[in-house]
Amino acid sequence: MSAAAALAEAMAPARLLLGAVVWRDTRALLFTLASCGIASVVAAFQLAVYTSFLLASSAPPRLFAADLWLMDRSIEVFDMPTPMAEEMAAAVASEFPGAVTQRMVVGFAPWSGPAGARGNVLLIGMDDAPLGAREFRVDASEMARLALRRVGDEAAIGGVTMRFAGGMRGLASYIGAPYAVVPFDVGRAILRYPAGQVAFVAVRLNGGRPADFAARLARLQARWPDVGFREGKDFIASSAAYWQNKTGAGAAILLAAGLAMGLNALLLVNGVGRFVQRRQADIISLIGHGSTRAQIGSILVGVASLLVAGAYLATLLLCPLLDVATDAWLPWVHFTPVNALAAGVVALLCWGVAVVASLGELRRFPADAIFRS
Repeated sequence: MSAAAALAEAMAPARLLLGAVVWRDTRALLFTLASCGIASVVAAFQLAVYTSFLLASSAPPRLFAADLWLMDRSIEVFDMPTPMAEEMAAAVASEFPGAVTQRMVVGFAPWSGPAGARGNVLLIGMDDAPLGAREFRVDASEMARLALRRVGDEAAIGGVTMRFAGGMRGLASYIGAPYAVVPFDVGRAILRYPAGQVAFVAVRLNGGRPADFAARLARLQARWPDVGFREGKDFIASSAAYWQNKTGAGAAILLAAGLAMGLNALLLVNGVGRFVQRRQADIISLIGHGSTRAQIGSILVGVASLLVAGAYLATLLLCPLLDVATDAWLPWVHFTPVNALAAGVVALLCWGVAVVASLGELRRFPADAIFRS
């Protein structure tokens, strides 16, 4: 007999009992499974909210993907710039010949949209925007909030009538004012930036990052100490960190996710323990018929695995539905494959906790349990 066949024969009683229990104990297992599933969905969706919060906090620098950003040195976040001299763009050419620069102005502007919708937008005026002189774009998820229904809708931004050129992706925001992108000259006029002043200069390096990039950057910084020269990844991190530190929302969301994970683990452990209580007579009968601790343990591990797998399946099914259902008031939240993978890792950790607790339940049944009963 092969090793696999021997193992299958040894586990046969455990498999039969597990199948019988699942069939006969459906109501109790479904209640535990529902509890674990709800906790798992809450934890996974909270993680999705957290990762979406990080992405939305740094949406513009992430979307525009510049290699280098020039700004006032005091600036920490894209949304709150201080004007600086646009001639600094020429300084980049001295260290990075052939680099492409893109001027930007950023600021809040009053909005008057279709159907009388009013509010504010965070206006981004930028060079080389693929827009006409009186056109603007917003993130597609913000169209409902701004009462925009179709391309060609007109709205007034800062008193200037503009034409909607269509939705885009990558600028969803949780702040009260959605981002709106317009051509640079139009944005400068609406925001009334002084002549020769910009909020940022985005720099893209032709041919990629040179080997002595850090040395060139240090020379620029030493020459103009009042100007901030930020690498793209650093500005993304700075923008995300700013809103986390100012609001504390990221920590609160992550705490809620952690509590839901802990609750999920406790529910799993409790579910296995209650299973042992309900099936104590069956387990003692198995011991009386010669079942080993490994066979009994495999039953408990099987129950834990069933609960974890069911909870994870509920997560994969319900979180995307929650994503769609909450899009109207949480347009910046998205449940991504990365979140699904993270939920799988959490499920494995909870499974490990449940397995340890399951094997611990075997201490209730010493070798002489059949005689004590």
